[in-house]
Amino acid sequence: MRAAFYTLGCKVNQYETEAVAQEFLRHGCLLVSEDEEADVYVVNSCSVTREADRKSRQYLRRMKRRNPDAVTVLMGCYPQTCPDETGSLEEADIVIGTENKLSVVELVERFLKDRKRLDLLTETDDSGVRKRPAGPSGCTVLETEYNDIGAVKSMLGSKRALIKIQEGCNRFCSYCIIPHARGPIRSRSPKSIENEALELLKTGCREIVLAGINTALYGLENGYKNDMEWSSEDLENVRGIEIVVKLLNDLPGDFRIRLNSLEPTVVDRDYLASLLKYGKLAHHAHISVQSGSDRVIASMNRHYTRADYLQMVRTLKAFDKDYGITTDIITGFPGETEADFQESLSLVDECGFLHVHAFPYSERPGTPAASMPGKVPVNVRKERVARLIEAADAASLRFREGLTGTVQRVLPEEYCGDGLWRGRASNYTNVWFEAPAEPDLTSTFVDVTIEKTYKDGVFGRAGAETETIRGTDGAADARKGEQMSDCIFCKIANGGIPTNRVYEDDKIAAFRDLEPQAPEHVLVVPKKHIQSLDQTAEEDAGLLAHIMLKIKEIAKILELENGYRVVINTGADGGQTVPHLHVHLLGKRAMAWPPG
Repeated sequence: MRAAFYTLGCKVNQYETEAVAQEFLRHGCLLVSEDEEADVYVVNSCSVTREADRKSRQYLRRMKRRNPDAVTVLMGCYPQTCPDETGSLEEADIVIGTENKLSVVELVERFLKDRKRLDLLTETDDSGVRKRPAGPSGCTVLETEYNDIGAVKSMLGSKRALIKIQEGCNRFCSYCIIPHARGPIRSRSPKSIENEALELLKTGCREIVLAGINTALYGLENGYKNDMEWSSEDLENVRGIEIVVKLLNDLPGDFRIRLNSLEPTVVDRDYLASLLKYGKLAHHAHISVQSGSDRVIASMNRHYTRADYLQMVRTLKAFDKDYGITTDIITGFPGETEADFQESLSLVDECGFLHVHAFPYSERPGTPAASMPGKVPVNVRKERVARLIEAADAASLRFREGLTGTVQRVLPEEYCGDGLWRGRASNYTNVWFEAPAEPDLTSTFVDVTIEKTYKDGVFGRAGAETETIRGTDGAADARKGEQMSDCIFCKIANGGIPTNRVYEDDKIAAFRDLEPQAPEHVLVVPKKHIQSLDQTAEEDAGLLAHIMLKIKEIAKILELENGYRVVINTGADGGQTVPHLHVHLLGKRAMAWPPG
Protein backbone atom coordinates (compact mmCIF):
# COMPACT_ATOMS: atom_id res chain seq x y z
CA MET A 1 0.00 0.00 0.00
CA ARG A 2 1.28 3.47 -0.94
CA ALA A 3 0.48 6.37 1.41
CA ALA A 4 0.86 10.12 0.82
CA PHE A 5 0.56 12.99 3.31
CA TYR A 6 -0.45 16.62 2.90
CA THR A 7 0.20 18.80 5.97
CA LEU A 8 -1.03 22.32 6.60
CA GLY A 9 -0.29 24.64 9.50
CA CYS A 10 2.05 24.53 12.45
CA LYS A 11 5.07 22.49 13.46
CA VAL A 12 2.88 20.39 15.75
CA ASN A 13 1.03 19.21 12.66
CA GLN A 14 4.35 18.43 10.97
CA TYR A 15 5.39 16.38 13.99
CA GLU A 16 2.08 14.50 14.16
CA THR A 17 2.17 13.75 10.44
CA GLU A 18 5.60 12.16 10.98
CA ALA A 19 4.13 10.05 13.79
CA VAL A 20 1.28 8.81 11.59
CA ALA A 21 3.68 8.16 8.71
CA GLN A 22 5.81 6.00 11.00
CA GLU A 23 2.70 3.97 11.84
CA PHE A 24 2.13 3.33 8.12
CA LEU A 25 5.77 2.29 7.76
CA ARG A 26 5.44 -0.13 10.67
CA HIS A 27 2.52 -1.74 8.84
CA GLY A 28 4.61 -2.29 5.72
CA CYS A 29 3.35 0.66 3.67
CA LEU A 30 5.43 2.65 1.20
CA LEU A 31 5.50 6.42 1.70
CA VAL A 32 5.29 8.61 -1.41
CA SER A 33 5.13 12.37 -1.94
CA GLU A 34 1.82 14.22 -1.73
CA ASP A 35 1.56 14.60 -5.53
CA GLU A 36 2.31 10.99 -6.44
CA GLU A 37 -0.10 8.16 -7.14
CA ALA A 38 -1.13 6.60 -3.82
CA ASP A 39 -3.62 4.20 -2.30
CA VAL A 40 -4.14 6.37 0.79
CA TYR A 41 -4.07 10.18 0.98
CA VAL A 42 -3.95 11.72 4.46
CA VAL A 43 -4.66 15.43 4.99
CA ASN A 44 -3.52 16.80 8.35
CA SER A 45 -5.54 20.01 8.34
CA CYS A 46 -5.18 23.45 9.85
CA SER A 47 -8.14 25.66 10.72
CA VAL A 48 -6.55 28.95 11.73
CA THR A 49 -8.28 30.59 8.74
CA ARG A 50 -11.07 29.65 6.35
CA GLU A 51 -8.45 29.68 3.60
CA ALA A 52 -6.71 26.78 5.34
CA ASP A 53 -10.04 24.90 5.40
CA ARG A 54 -10.45 25.54 1.67
CA LYS A 55 -6.98 24.17 0.91
CA SER A 56 -7.83 20.92 2.72
CA ARG A 57 -11.02 20.47 0.71
CA GLN A 58 -9.24 21.35 -2.53
CA TYR A 59 -6.52 18.74 -1.99
CA LEU A 60 -9.03 16.00 -1.14
CA ARG A 61 -10.98 16.68 -4.32
CA ARG A 62 -7.86 16.74 -6.45
CA MET A 63 -6.66 13.41 -5.09
CA LYS A 64 -10.06 11.78 -5.55
CA ARG A 65 -10.02 12.85 -9.18
CA ARG A 66 -6.51 11.43 -9.57
CA ASN A 67 -7.38 8.08 -8.00
CA PRO A 68 -11.12 7.53 -7.32
CA ASP A 69 -10.33 4.23 -5.58
CA ALA A 70 -7.90 5.78 -3.09
CA VAL A 71 -8.82 6.07 0.58
CA THR A 72 -8.88 9.72 1.65
CA VAL A 73 -8.40 10.71 5.29
CA LEU A 74 -9.14 14.14 6.76
CA MET A 75 -7.80 14.73 10.25
CA GLY A 76 -6.77 17.65 12.45
CA CYS A 77 -8.17 21.02 13.45
CA TYR A 78 -10.60 21.56 10.56
CA PRO A 79 -12.93 18.63 11.32
CA GLN A 80 -12.45 19.18 15.06
CA THR A 81 -13.89 22.71 14.84
CA CYS A 82 -16.34 22.20 11.94
CA PRO A 83 -17.64 18.62 12.30
CA ASP A 84 -20.95 19.32 10.55
CA GLU A 85 -19.20 20.85 7.56
CA THR A 86 -16.60 18.12 7.21
CA GLY A 87 -19.26 15.50 7.88
CA SER A 88 -20.84 16.38 4.54
CA LEU A 89 -17.61 16.20 2.51
CA GLU A 90 -18.09 13.30 0.10
CA GLU A 91 -14.40 13.44 -0.82
CA ALA A 92 -13.36 12.38 2.70
CA ASP A 93 -13.72 8.65 3.37
CA ILE A 94 -12.41 8.87 6.93
CA VAL A 95 -12.74 11.88 9.23
CA ILE A 96 -11.09 12.24 12.62
CA GLY A 97 -10.08 15.30 14.63
CA THR A 98 -7.00 16.19 16.66
CA GLU A 99 -7.24 13.18 18.97
CA ASN A 100 -6.02 9.61 18.48
CA LYS A 101 -4.34 10.29 15.17
CA LEU A 102 -2.35 7.08 15.44
CA SER A 103 -5.61 5.16 14.84
CA VAL A 104 -5.55 6.18 11.15
CA VAL A 105 -3.97 2.93 9.95
CA GLU A 106 -6.56 0.86 11.82
CA LEU A 107 -9.37 3.02 10.41
CA VAL A 108 -8.06 2.61 6.86
CA GLU A 109 -8.04 -1.17 7.31
CA ARG A 110 -11.63 -1.04 8.60
CA PHE A 111 -12.73 1.10 5.66
CA LEU A 112 -11.14 -1.26 3.11
CA LYS A 113 -13.18 -4.17 4.46
CA ASP A 114 -16.64 -2.71 3.80
CA ARG A 115 -16.02 0.67 2.10
CA LYS A 116 -18.27 2.37 4.64
CA ARG A 117 -17.50 6.00 5.48
CA LEU A 118 -16.08 6.58 8.97
CA ASP A 119 -16.54 9.88 10.78
CA LEU A 120 -15.44 9.82 14.41
CA LEU A 121 -16.70 13.35 15.05
CA THR A 122 -20.33 12.78 14.05
CA GLU A 123 -20.72 9.34 15.62
CA THR A 124 -23.82 8.88 17.78
CA ASP A 125 -24.53 6.61 20.69
CA ASP A 126 -27.23 3.93 20.74
CA SER A 127 -29.91 6.55 21.38
CA GLY A 128 -28.81 8.67 18.41
CA VAL A 129 -27.16 11.41 20.46
CA ARG A 130 -23.89 12.74 19.07
CA LYS A 131 -20.93 11.74 21.21
CA ARG A 132 -19.19 15.10 20.84
CA PRO A 133 -20.29 18.76 20.85
CA ALA A 134 -21.11 19.98 17.35
CA GLY A 135 -18.82 22.95 16.90
CA PRO A 136 -16.71 25.64 18.53
CA SER A 137 -19.37 26.90 20.95
CA GLY A 138 -17.97 24.28 23.32
CA CYS A 139 -14.62 22.50 23.32
CA THR A 140 -14.86 19.48 21.04
CA VAL A 141 -11.76 17.79 22.50
CA LEU A 142 -12.36 15.06 25.07
CA GLU A 143 -8.75 14.35 26.08
CA THR A 144 -7.68 15.78 29.43
CA GLU A 145 -4.20 14.23 29.61
CA TYR A 146 -1.29 14.33 27.18
CA ASN A 147 -1.51 11.53 24.63
CA ASP A 148 2.09 10.37 24.31
CA ILE A 149 2.67 8.91 20.86
CA GLY A 150 6.24 7.87 21.64
CA ALA A 151 9.51 8.86 20.02
CA VAL A 152 9.21 10.36 16.54
CA LYS A 153 12.19 10.51 14.19
CA SER A 154 11.00 13.85 12.86
CA MET A 155 13.78 15.63 11.01
CA LEU A 156 13.45 19.21 9.77
CA GLY A 157 16.78 18.86 8.01
CA SER A 158 19.46 16.22 8.10
CA LYS A 159 20.43 17.16 11.67
CA ARG A 160 17.46 19.18 12.96
CA ALA A 161 14.51 17.58 14.73
CA LEU A 162 11.16 18.50 16.24
CA ILE A 163 10.01 17.29 19.63
CA LYS A 164 6.40 17.89 20.60
CA ILE A 165 6.23 18.76 24.30
CA GLN A 166 2.76 20.18 24.86
CA GLU A 167 -0.83 20.17 23.64
CA GLY A 168 -3.72 22.61 24.03
CA CYS A 169 -4.18 26.27 24.93
CA ASN A 170 -6.27 28.24 27.42
CA ARG A 171 -5.49 31.79 26.25
CA PHE A 172 -8.63 32.23 24.09
CA CYS A 173 -7.44 35.18 22.00
CA SER A 174 -10.56 36.71 20.49
CA TYR A 175 -9.59 35.84 16.89
CA CYS A 176 -8.37 32.27 17.47
CA ILE A 177 -10.27 28.99 17.18
CA ILE A 178 -7.37 26.76 18.22
CA PRO A 179 -8.31 26.34 21.93
CA HIS A 180 -11.53 24.73 20.67
CA ALA A 181 -9.64 22.57 18.18
CA ARG A 182 -6.90 21.43 20.55
CA GLY A 183 -8.52 21.54 23.97
CA PRO A 184 -7.04 22.21 27.42
CA ILE A 185 -3.34 22.33 28.31
CA ARG A 186 -1.70 18.91 28.49
CA SER A 187 2.06 18.61 28.97
CA ARG A 188 4.26 15.70 28.00
CA SER A 189 6.27 14.17 30.83
CA PRO A 190 9.88 15.38 31.08
CA LYS A 191 11.16 11.80 31.11
CA SER A 192 9.41 11.06 27.81
CA ILE A 193 10.86 14.22 26.28
CA GLU A 194 14.32 13.29 27.53
CA ASN A 195 14.05 9.77 26.08
CA GLU A 196 13.08 11.07 22.65
CA ALA A 197 15.89 13.63 22.74
CA LEU A 198 18.44 10.96 23.61
CA GLU A 199 17.25 8.84 20.68
CA LEU A 200 17.59 11.80 18.33
CA LEU A 201 21.05 12.70 19.64
CA LYS A 202 22.19 9.12 19.01
CA THR A 203 21.40 9.66 15.32
CA GLY A 204 23.64 12.76 15.23
CA CYS A 205 20.94 15.39 15.71
CA ARG A 206 22.50 18.83 16.29
CA GLU A 207 19.40 20.97 16.87
CA ILE A 208 16.23 20.12 18.78
CA VAL A 209 13.20 22.35 18.13
CA LEU A 210 10.56 22.33 20.87
CA ALA A 211 7.04 22.40 19.45
CA GLY A 212 3.61 22.71 21.01
CA ILE A 213 0.30 24.45 20.51
CA ASN A 214 1.53 27.01 23.04
CA THR A 215 4.95 25.91 24.31
CA ALA A 216 5.07 28.70 26.90
CA LEU A 217 2.20 26.96 28.71
CA TYR A 218 4.23 23.80 29.26
CA GLY A 219 3.81 22.45 32.78
CA LEU A 220 1.36 25.12 33.90
CA GLU A 221 -1.78 22.98 34.09
CA ASN A 222 -3.19 21.79 37.41
CA GLY A 223 -1.82 18.43 38.42
CA TYR A 224 1.37 18.63 36.37
CA LYS A 225 4.21 16.54 37.84
CA ASN A 226 7.90 16.76 37.06
CA ASP A 227 9.12 13.15 36.92
CA MET A 228 12.82 14.01 36.64
CA GLU A 229 15.16 12.88 39.43
CA TRP A 230 16.24 16.40 40.33
CA SER A 231 17.24 18.00 43.58
CA SER A 232 14.44 19.31 45.77
CA GLU A 233 15.67 22.84 45.02
CA ASP A 234 15.39 22.34 41.26
CA LEU A 235 11.98 20.71 41.62
CA GLU A 236 10.87 23.68 43.69
CA ASN A 237 12.32 26.51 41.57
CA VAL A 238 12.36 25.39 37.93
CA ARG A 239 8.93 26.00 36.38
CA GLY A 240 7.18 25.97 33.02
CA ILE A 241 9.11 25.68 29.78
CA GLU A 242 12.35 26.09 31.76
CA ILE A 243 11.87 22.48 32.90
CA VAL A 244 12.34 21.25 29.33
CA VAL A 245 15.16 23.66 28.54
CA LYS A 246 17.05 22.59 31.68
CA LEU A 247 16.65 18.86 31.11
CA LEU A 248 17.87 19.15 27.49
CA ASN A 249 20.66 21.57 28.39
CA ASP A 250 21.95 19.02 30.93
CA LEU A 251 22.25 16.28 28.29
CA PRO A 252 25.77 15.60 27.00
CA GLY A 253 26.80 16.54 23.48
CA ASP A 254 27.33 19.55 21.24
CA PHE A 255 23.85 20.56 20.09
CA ARG A 256 21.48 23.46 20.50
CA ILE A 257 17.91 23.88 21.67
CA ARG A 258 15.47 26.08 19.79
CA LEU A 259 12.13 27.24 21.16
CA ASN A 260 9.47 27.21 18.46
CA SER A 261 7.64 30.14 20.07
CA LEU A 262 7.14 32.03 23.32
CA GLU A 263 3.80 33.62 24.07
CA PRO A 264 3.89 37.09 25.69
CA THR A 265 0.50 36.38 27.28
CA VAL A 266 2.40 33.82 29.40
CA VAL A 267 6.04 34.90 29.73
CA ASP A 268 7.59 38.25 30.64
CA ARG A 269 11.08 39.75 30.68
CA ASP A 270 11.97 38.19 34.05
CA TYR A 271 11.03 34.73 32.82
CA LEU A 272 13.04 35.30 29.63
CA ALA A 273 16.03 36.34 31.74
CA SER A 274 15.78 33.06 33.66
CA LEU A 275 16.11 31.11 30.38
CA LEU A 276 19.19 32.93 29.15
CA LYS A 277 21.53 31.13 31.52
CA TYR A 278 21.19 27.90 29.52
CA GLY A 279 24.16 27.77 27.17
CA LYS A 280 22.65 25.42 24.58
CA LEU A 281 19.58 27.58 24.02
CA ALA A 282 19.69 29.18 20.56
CA HIS A 283 19.80 32.98 20.43
CA HIS A 284 16.43 33.20 18.72
CA ALA A 285 12.88 33.64 19.98
CA HIS A 286 9.61 33.79 18.09
CA ILE A 287 7.38 36.03 20.21
CA SER A 288 4.03 36.87 18.60
CA VAL A 289 2.99 40.46 19.24
CA GLN A 290 0.05 40.60 16.74
CA SER A 291 -0.25 44.42 17.00
CA GLY A 292 1.74 47.43 18.19
CA SER A 293 -1.38 49.16 19.51
CA ASP A 294 -2.38 48.63 23.14
CA ARG A 295 -6.02 49.21 22.20
CA VAL A 296 -5.96 46.47 19.56
CA ILE A 297 -3.95 44.09 21.77
CA ALA A 298 -6.62 44.45 24.46
CA SER A 299 -9.38 43.84 21.90
CA MET A 300 -7.58 40.67 20.89
CA ASN A 301 -7.81 39.52 24.53
CA ARG A 302 -4.03 39.32 24.82
CA HIS A 303 -2.89 40.22 28.29
CA TYR A 304 0.19 42.39 27.85
CA THR A 305 1.03 45.86 26.58
CA ARG A 306 3.34 47.28 23.97
CA ALA A 307 5.66 48.36 26.81
CA ASP A 308 5.68 44.80 28.23
CA TYR A 309 6.66 43.44 24.83
CA LEU A 310 9.43 46.00 24.37
CA GLN A 311 10.87 45.08 27.77
CA MET A 312 11.13 41.47 26.60
CA VAL A 313 12.90 42.53 23.41
CA ARG A 314 15.32 44.76 25.33
CA THR A 315 16.14 41.92 27.73
CA LEU A 316 17.15 39.70 24.81
CA LYS A 317 19.07 42.45 23.01
CA ALA A 318 20.94 43.38 26.21
CA PHE A 319 22.05 39.76 26.46
CA ASP A 320 23.09 39.65 22.78
CA LYS A 321 22.47 42.57 20.45
CA ASP A 322 22.38 40.06 17.57
CA TYR A 323 19.62 38.02 19.23
CA GLY A 324 17.19 37.04 16.47
CA ILE A 325 13.57 37.92 17.21
CA THR A 326 10.72 36.93 14.89
CA THR A 327 7.03 37.67 15.32
CA ASP A 328 3.50 37.63 13.88
CA ILE A 329 1.47 40.77 13.19
CA ILE A 330 -2.16 40.99 12.01
CA THR A 331 -3.41 43.97 10.02
CA GLY A 332 -7.01 45.11 9.79
CA PHE A 333 -8.26 43.60 13.02
CA PRO A 334 -11.81 44.86 13.76
CA GLY A 335 -11.60 48.46 14.91
CA GLU A 336 -7.97 48.98 13.87
CA THR A 337 -7.47 52.60 12.78
CA GLU A 338 -4.65 54.02 10.71
CA ALA A 339 -3.15 55.35 13.95
CA ASP A 340 -3.24 51.83 15.43
CA PHE A 341 -1.54 50.47 12.33
CA GLN A 342 1.15 53.14 12.53
CA GLU A 343 1.94 51.84 16.02
CA SER A 344 2.56 48.40 14.52
CA LEU A 345 4.89 49.93 11.93
CA SER A 346 6.83 51.82 14.59
CA LEU A 347 7.11 48.67 16.71
CA VAL A 348 8.72 46.85 13.78
CA ASP A 349 11.26 49.64 13.48
CA GLU A 350 11.93 49.74 17.21
CA CYS A 351 12.32 46.00 17.71
CA GLY A 352 14.47 45.35 14.64
CA PHE A 353 12.87 41.98 13.90
CA LEU A 354 14.74 39.40 11.85
CA HIS A 355 11.42 38.38 10.29
CA VAL A 356 7.76 39.35 10.58
CA HIS A 357 4.99 36.98 9.54
CA ALA A 358 2.49 39.59 8.34
CA PHE A 359 -1.05 38.67 7.37
CA PRO A 360 -4.41 40.40 7.02
CA TYR A 361 -7.14 39.64 9.55
CA SER A 362 -9.45 36.85 8.42
CA GLU A 363 -12.83 36.23 10.09
CA ARG A 364 -12.85 32.86 11.80
CA PRO A 365 -16.45 31.75 12.48
CA GLY A 366 -16.97 30.76 16.10
CA THR A 367 -14.59 33.35 17.53
CA PRO A 368 -15.62 36.59 19.34
CA ALA A 369 -13.71 38.74 16.84
CA ALA A 370 -15.85 37.50 13.95
CA SER A 371 -18.84 39.42 15.32
CA MET A 372 -16.98 42.52 16.51
CA PRO A 373 -18.00 45.92 15.09
CA GLY A 374 -15.66 48.16 13.12
CA LYS A 375 -14.76 45.73 10.36
CA VAL A 376 -11.86 47.00 8.26
CA PRO A 377 -12.44 46.68 4.49
CA VAL A 378 -10.56 43.77 2.96
CA ASN A 379 -8.72 46.01 0.50
CA VAL A 380 -7.46 48.15 3.43
CA ARG A 381 -6.28 45.04 5.29
CA LYS A 382 -4.30 43.93 2.23
CA GLU A 383 -2.88 47.40 1.62
CA ARG A 384 -1.68 47.56 5.23
CA VAL A 385 -0.10 44.12 4.91
CA ALA A 386 1.90 45.34 1.91
CA ARG A 387 3.15 48.35 3.89
CA LEU A 388 3.92 46.16 6.90
CA ILE A 389 5.95 43.73 4.77
CA GLU A 390 7.90 46.66 3.33
CA ALA A 391 8.73 47.90 6.85
CA ALA A 392 9.57 44.38 8.03
CA ASP A 393 11.91 43.79 5.07
CA ALA A 394 13.74 47.05 5.86
CA ALA A 395 14.10 46.05 9.54
CA SER A 396 15.37 42.60 8.57
CA LEU A 397 17.93 44.13 6.22
CA ARG A 398 19.23 46.43 8.98
CA PHE A 399 19.49 43.48 11.36
CA ARG A 400 21.40 41.39 8.84
CA GLU A 401 23.67 44.27 7.89
CA GLY A 402 24.58 44.51 11.58
CA LEU A 403 26.00 40.98 11.47
CA THR A 404 28.78 42.01 9.08
CA GLY A 405 32.16 41.28 10.64
CA THR A 406 30.76 38.93 13.28
CA VAL A 407 31.35 35.20 13.42
CA GLN A 408 28.20 33.10 13.51
CA ARG A 409 28.09 29.44 14.47
CA VAL A 410 26.15 27.81 11.65
CA LEU A 411 24.50 24.41 11.37
CA PRO A 412 24.68 23.56 7.64
CA GLU A 413 21.38 22.24 6.27
CA GLU A 414 21.93 21.79 2.54
CA TYR A 415 24.50 21.91 -0.24
CA CYS A 416 23.16 24.30 -2.88
CA GLY A 417 25.64 23.43 -5.64
CA ASP A 418 28.54 25.36 -7.14
CA GLY A 419 30.48 25.18 -3.88
CA LEU A 420 27.75 26.91 -1.84
CA TRP A 421 26.21 25.73 1.42
CA ARG A 422 23.25 27.12 3.37
CA GLY A 423 22.53 26.75 7.06
CA ARG A 424 21.11 28.51 10.11
CA ALA A 425 22.94 30.57 12.67
CA SER A 426 21.97 30.39 16.33
CA ASN A 427 19.88 33.55 15.83
CA TYR A 428 17.97 31.83 12.98
CA THR A 429 19.56 33.88 10.21
CA ASN A 430 20.02 32.05 6.91
CA VAL A 431 23.76 31.88 6.23
CA TRP A 432 25.39 30.98 2.91
CA PHE A 433 29.09 30.15 2.71
CA GLU A 434 31.49 28.53 0.26
CA ALA A 435 32.81 25.04 0.88
CA PRO A 436 33.27 21.83 -1.16
CA ALA A 437 30.35 19.42 -1.46
CA GLU A 438 32.42 16.77 0.32
CA PRO A 439 32.75 16.07 3.13
CA ASP A 440 29.13 16.36 4.26
CA LEU A 441 29.00 19.30 6.67
CA THR A 442 25.50 18.69 8.04
CA SER A 443 26.86 16.73 10.98
CA THR A 444 28.88 19.59 12.45
CA PHE A 445 28.80 23.30 13.27
CA VAL A 446 30.80 25.71 11.12
CA ASP A 447 32.05 29.13 12.25
CA VAL A 448 31.33 31.62 9.46
CA THR A 449 32.69 35.16 9.29
CA ILE A 450 29.86 37.31 7.88
CA GLU A 451 30.84 39.54 4.96
CA LYS A 452 27.57 40.88 3.52
CA THR A 453 23.82 40.45 3.21
CA TYR A 454 22.73 37.85 0.68
CA LYS A 455 19.22 36.87 -0.50
CA ASP A 456 17.07 36.70 2.67
CA GLY A 457 20.10 36.11 4.87
CA VAL A 458 23.82 36.75 4.88
CA PHE A 459 26.92 35.46 3.09
CA GLY A 460 30.20 34.66 4.80
CA ARG A 461 33.53 32.89 4.84
CA ALA A 462 33.97 29.60 6.66
CA GLY A 463 36.48 29.90 9.49
CA ALA A 464 36.49 32.32 12.43
CA GLU A 465 39.03 35.13 12.07
CA THR A 466 37.81 37.59 14.69
CA GLU A 467 38.41 37.43 18.42
CA THR A 468 34.78 37.35 19.54
CA ILE A 469 32.45 34.57 18.48
CA ARG A 470 28.74 35.26 18.89
CA GLY A 471 26.06 32.63 19.31
CA THR A 472 28.30 29.79 20.49
CA ASP A 473 25.40 27.88 22.06
CA GLY A 474 27.63 27.02 25.03
CA ALA A 475 30.13 25.00 22.97
CA ALA A 476 33.86 25.18 23.55
CA ASP A 477 35.69 27.80 21.49
CA ALA A 478 39.08 29.48 21.25
CA ARG A 479 38.74 31.52 24.42
CA LYS A 480 41.53 31.02 26.92
CA GLY A 481 41.74 31.26 30.70
CA GLU A 482 41.69 28.81 33.56
CA GLN A 483 38.35 28.36 35.27
CA MET A 484 39.00 28.64 38.99
CA SER A 485 35.44 28.26 40.22
CA ASP A 486 32.04 26.91 39.29
CA CYS A 487 30.40 30.32 39.74
CA ILE A 488 28.31 31.82 36.93
CA PHE A 489 30.82 34.61 36.19
CA CYS A 490 33.61 32.04 35.84
CA LYS A 491 31.46 30.17 33.33
CA ILE A 492 30.73 33.36 31.42
CA ALA A 493 34.35 34.51 31.46
CA ASN A 494 35.59 31.18 30.17
CA GLY A 495 32.98 30.66 27.46
CA GLY A 496 30.66 28.20 29.19
CA ILE A 497 27.75 30.63 28.92
CA PRO A 498 27.46 32.82 25.79
CA THR A 499 27.03 36.58 26.31
CA ASN A 500 27.12 39.77 24.30
CA ARG A 501 30.83 40.51 24.68
CA VAL A 502 32.42 43.81 23.85
CA TYR A 503 36.01 42.95 24.78
CA GLU A 504 38.11 39.97 25.78
CA ASP A 505 41.76 39.10 26.34
CA ASP A 506 43.59 36.40 28.28
CA LYS A 507 42.91 38.10 31.66
CA ILE A 508 39.41 39.60 31.46
CA ALA A 509 36.08 39.45 29.66
CA ALA A 510 33.68 42.38 29.29
CA PHE A 511 30.03 41.90 28.37
CA ARG A 512 26.76 43.83 28.44
CA ASP A 513 24.69 43.39 31.57
CA LEU A 514 21.40 41.50 31.23
CA GLU A 515 19.44 44.12 33.20
CA PRO A 516 21.29 47.37 32.41
CA GLN A 517 21.13 50.29 34.83
CA ALA A 518 22.30 52.75 32.16
CA PRO A 519 22.08 52.94 28.34
CA GLU A 520 25.59 51.46 28.30
CA HIS A 521 26.21 49.01 31.14
CA VAL A 522 29.11 46.60 30.82
CA LEU A 523 30.46 44.14 33.40
CA VAL A 524 34.23 43.64 33.41
CA VAL A 525 35.13 40.28 34.93
CA PRO A 526 38.61 38.82 35.61
CA LYS A 527 39.05 35.24 34.43
CA LYS A 528 40.77 34.45 37.70
CA HIS A 529 38.19 33.76 40.38
CA ILE A 530 38.52 36.32 43.20
CA GLN A 531 35.54 36.34 45.51
CA SER A 532 35.59 40.10 46.15
CA LEU A 533 37.93 43.07 46.35
CA ASP A 534 38.47 42.24 50.01
CA GLN A 535 39.94 38.89 48.97
CA THR A 536 42.68 40.28 46.70
CA ALA A 537 46.34 39.68 47.49
CA GLU A 538 49.55 41.45 46.46
CA GLU A 539 49.91 39.05 43.54
CA ASP A 540 46.60 40.42 42.17
CA ALA A 541 47.87 44.00 41.92
CA GLY A 542 48.89 43.53 38.29
CA LEU A 543 45.49 42.11 37.42
CA LEU A 544 43.66 45.01 39.05
CA ALA A 545 45.84 47.50 37.21
CA HIS A 546 45.16 45.64 33.96
CA ILE A 547 41.41 45.88 34.58
CA MET A 548 41.51 49.63 35.15
CA LEU A 549 43.72 50.26 32.11
CA LYS A 550 41.53 48.13 29.87
CA ILE A 551 38.39 49.91 31.09
CA LYS A 552 39.68 52.99 29.26
CA GLU A 553 39.89 50.96 26.03
CA ILE A 554 36.44 49.47 26.56
CA ALA A 555 34.98 52.95 27.19
CA LYS A 556 36.48 54.04 23.87
CA ILE A 557 34.92 51.04 22.12
CA LEU A 558 31.55 52.05 23.61
CA GLU A 559 32.08 55.66 22.47
CA LEU A 560 31.71 57.05 25.98
CA GLU A 561 33.35 60.31 24.99
CA ASN A 562 31.26 62.35 27.48
CA GLY A 563 32.38 60.38 30.51
CA TYR A 564 31.52 57.21 32.36
CA ARG A 565 31.29 55.76 35.85
CA VAL A 566 33.24 52.77 37.21
CA VAL A 567 31.67 50.98 40.19
CA ILE A 568 32.93 48.03 42.23
CA ASN A 569 30.48 46.45 44.68
CA THR A 570 32.29 44.29 47.20
CA GLY A 571 31.57 42.35 50.36
CA ALA A 572 28.39 40.82 51.70
CA ASP A 573 26.64 44.19 52.07
CA GLY A 574 27.92 45.72 48.82
CA GLY A 575 25.09 44.57 46.58
CA GLN A 576 27.32 41.99 44.86
CA THR A 577 24.89 39.34 43.67
CA VAL A 578 27.63 37.04 42.31
CA PRO A 579 30.63 36.28 44.58
CA HIS A 580 33.19 36.99 41.87
CA LEU A 581 35.02 40.32 41.69
CA HIS A 582 33.63 42.43 38.84
CA VAL A 583 33.49 46.05 37.75
CA HIS A 584 30.45 47.94 36.43
CA LEU A 585 31.13 50.36 33.59
CA LEU A 586 28.17 52.76 33.13
CA GLY A 587 27.73 55.50 30.57
CA LYS A 588 25.57 57.49 28.14
CA ARG A 589 23.47 59.07 30.84
CA ALA A 590 23.95 62.04 33.19
CA MET A 591 26.38 61.22 35.98
CA ALA A 592 24.48 61.73 39.24
CA TRP A 593 25.15 60.68 42.79
CA PRO A 594 24.10 58.46 44.37
CA PRO A 595 23.81 56.02 41.45
CA GLY A 596 20.43 54.59 40.51
